Amino acid sequence: MLTPKALKSFIIFPTIAFAGFLFFGLAKNSLALDRALVYGPKPNTNVLDQPLTIAGIAPVNSQVWFILDNKVIGKVNTLKPKKKKDLTASFTFTYKKTIKAGMHTLGTQVYKNKEWSEKTSQAFSVPEKWFRKIDGMLVKTSEWNKLPFGVMIENTPEARPQAGLGLASVVYETLAEGGVTRFLAIFPQSVNPKLLGPIRSSRPYYVDWAREYSAIYIHAGGSRDAFEEIGRLGVRSFDALTRKGSPYAFRNCSGVHCLFTNKGKLNSLVTKNKLNSTPAKSTGWIFKSDVEKKQRGKNGKKLTIDFNGRTYRVDWAYDQKTNRYKRSNGGVVAKDRNTGKQITAANVVVMRVPKEKVLDRKLRISLKLTGKGNATLYRDGNAIEVQWRKSSASARTKFYSKKTGQEIEFNRGTTWVEVVPGARKVTYK
Repeated sequence: MLTPKALKSFIIFPTIAFAGFLFFGLAKNSLALDRALVYGPKPNTNVLDQPLTIAGIAPVNSQVWFILDNKVIGKVNTLKPKKKKDLTASFTFTYKKTIKAGMHTLGTQVYKNKEWSEKTSQAFSVPEKWFRKIDGMLVKTSEWNKLPFGVMIENTPEARPQAGLGLASVVYETLAEGGVTRFLAIFPQSVNPKLLGPIRSSRPYYVDWAREYSAIYIHAGGSRDAFEEIGRLGVRSFDALTRKGSPYAFRNCSGVHCLFTNKGKLNSLVTKNKLNSTPAKSTGWIFKSDVEKKQRGKNGKKLTIDFNGRTYRVDWAYDQKTNRYKRSNGGVVAKDRNTGKQITAANVVVMRVPKEKVLDRKLRISLKLTGKGNATLYRDGNAIEVQWRKSSASARTKFYSKKTGQEIEFNRGTTWVEVVPGARKVTYK
C-alpha cells in the first residue's frame, strides 16, 4: 500500500495512467472508511469565482486529497471536530491556479489510519462568459464578481463635466450639504478611464452604499461621521489625502476640483493591495434584456428632479430608439469629459427617503436609508411603482414591485439611483 510519503514522490509528474492506478487500484482496501462529502462546489453547477475553494466534511483526523481532471492538485487535513463525539469534521482547500473554461471533474479521496477511502467524483463547469453582478452585462467569467471601485465624485458647476462618469455601472446621486449634490459611482474593476473625477470627500450614507457592493472605496477625506462609518462597517477605504490613498490619485490643476485618478493608478491600487482575486460578497440585483421597440414607452417623456433650484436640477429624457435615458444637469447636457458623449442610463430609480437632518454649521446632513420606502423605476420608457427595502447599513438595497410584491428586474447596463429626501419636486411628463 502507498503511504502519503510515497504518494508525494509520485505526484511530482502526475499522469492520467498513474491517477487511474492510485484511485482505483486502492479501492479494494477502502470499504471500511467513509468518503469525503463535498458541498462546495455543488455537483453539475457553474463555478464562477476563482480561485476555486473546495469545502466539505470528512472523517475526523484524516487527510483529504483532491484530484482535478485526473491530476492530483493537493491535500488538506480535516479541522478539529466541534464536539469530541463527532465522527466527521469540516475541511476547506483553495486551488490557486486558474481553471480554464469548460467541463471539469473534481475527485476526492480520504486517507486515514493507513487506509484509503473510495474516490468520490463530481462534475462542474467554468463558463467562458457570465453576467456581471453589478450591472448584468455579459463579460469574461473572471470579471463577473470582482471587487468594484466606489468613487466619490463632485457635482458642483466647477466640476462639470466630470471625467469617466459615463463608464459607471451604478451611480448614486443625492445631497451632500447646502443643497449641493454629489455622486458615489460604482465602477467595474475592468474600467479603463483616461481620467476619473474630480474625487471629493465622503459622507456616511455614501459609505453605506459603498459597503453594499464590497467596494474599493476611493475618496478625498470626509466628515467625522463618514470616517466612523468606514471603521464601523470595515469598508476598504483609500483616502487620497492620506499616505494609504495618495499614491492612487493626482492633481491636474490647483484647487479642490482637481483631484483625479486613472486606469494606471487604479490598476496599481488593485495589484499592490492584492485585490484582484477577491470576489465581492454582496448580493446583486436581478437583470433582464431590453424589450423590443414595440413594447417600449413613447418617445419624449422627461423625468425632472429638483434637488435645489436650477443648478442642481436633473433631467432624464427617454429615447425610445436606444431604450436609454439621457441626462442633463442644471439645464445643460451632461457629458463625459473624456469622450464628449452625453451620459445615459438603462434604468433610473427615484428613491424617496425621509427629509434630511442638518447636523452642523457646515450644513452637513444625515439620511435615513434603512427600513423601507417608496420609489419609482423608470425602465423601457415606463414608470413602475416599487418599494425599496434595506435591513441594515451594510445590507443591499433591494426594490420590489408594488403590483406583484416580487423583486423588480433592471435592464442590463447602467443604473442611476436618484435619492430624493423629503418632499422635493419630481415630475414625469
